[in-house]
Amino acid sequence: MLDLHNHILPGIDDGPSTMEESVEMAMMAYADGTRTIVASPHNRDVNERSSISFAMSLVEQLNQEIQAKSVPINILMGMENHLEMDTVDQVEKGLALPISGTRYILIELPFEFYPFYTEDVLSKLQVNGFKPILVHPERNQSIQDNTQILANLVQKGVLAQVTAGSISGLLGKANQKTAHELLEQNLIHIIASDGHTSRGIRTPLLSPGVASVARVVGDEAARRMVEDIPQAVLHDKAPNLNWLYTPQKRKL
Repeated sequence: MLDLHNHILPGIDDGPSTMEESVEMAMMAYADGTRTIVASPHNRDVNERSSISFAMSLVEQLNQEIQAKSVPINILMGMENHLEMDTVDQVEKGLALPISGTRYILIELPFEFYPFYTEDVLSKLQVNGFKPILVHPERNQSIQDNTQILANLVQKGVLAQVTAGSISGLLGKANQKTAHELLEQNLIHIIASDGHTSRGIRTPLLSPGVASVARVVGDEAARRMVEDIPQAVLHDKAPNLNWLYTPQKRKL
């Protein structure tokens, strides 16, 4: 499996505080079946508290620590970029990064509301050749109230990533309910852990979420969301989305 959204870098945002815990998270993810992790610290935290060059040095250091323990998992550089009116300018200035040198870029909406400039910013990113991936839309209150908001974005070419803990119920009933609805409407393309810690409810484990997604959309669709589509993203290719599934009407 490939995890495209993970706050595994130490001491740089609200993820682990030490390199030791980062290594522990990587080992947990490997034991769970993950082979590639995209480190995705919040761009705002990186730029306000340290620097992108420092974040990149942490990726290199973490890979060295993991290799020293003979754990064959690879950490790549990415970033979780807050949707702001000047996001396009931030990208142009190198303050908001796409995933590991690709044109795919993780974009986070606020949880409490849907910014009026969302479609304009995403459209400008696309015009500039970038491919937005909207992270955990199930956690946005406006989308919880009206899933058609995400449907409109997906119709315009935006990809959407659900958090494993949302669909399995670890992050609350509202998130789980919305994640279920979005899956049933074919509006989710990627499952990621959004891991923050080696303990508690925000661990870097994908498989429980994959199992929960499979109960909604079937095993093959769930597998594509952690293998085929993330692999296409990391190779900067268009994923094959010409597949359909029949959602299973079962409780999560």
